[in-house]
Amino acid sequence: MASTTGRDAIEGMDEIRDASEPTPAPEREKADRHAKAEGFESEEAYEDYLHAVAEDAPIEEIIVDVERAASREELERQIEDVRAQIDHLRARLHIIRHQAGSVVEENIRWADASAHAQLGRYPWLKLSAAMAAAFLVGKALQRLPFGSLATALAPVILVVARERGR
Repeated sequence: MASTTGRDAIEGMDEIRDASEPTPAPEREKADRHAKAEGFESEEAYEDYLHAVAEDAPIEEIIVDVERAASREELERQIEDVRAQIDHLRARLHIIRHQAGSVVEENIRWADASAHAQLGRYPWLKLSAAMAAAFLVGKALQRLPFGSLATALAPVILVVARERGR
């Protein structure tokens, strides 16, 4: 009976040989080196181990693997659904950003038109001049001696308050 193993085909050994034929010496040495690298005494011990493991392998694991593959396909479908929803949300977010930009532009136009309606030409210049004048008046009031002025006027304020109370 002629057969080849998958390992032989991978290693480039395409010749077909009978299973009862002895393995040539270079191939046997190579197989023994492979078995020793795996931690076995010889190729026969390695093959015995593989056969024992194959006999103990439960069939349920194969069924579980099929179920895992089906659940994996379901998960991949769900991932694709989530990706489609994310793309949809990104498109909606883009629209909302555009609309928000339009709202901001309209608010700026409304504020500018309102300022023109209330203050006439150059409203922002007039507003900045009013703010500068308020700042300068505030600084001038800080320099006035209100402490001594209040001390001098306190008796007059008390007399006026008493006369009103009578």
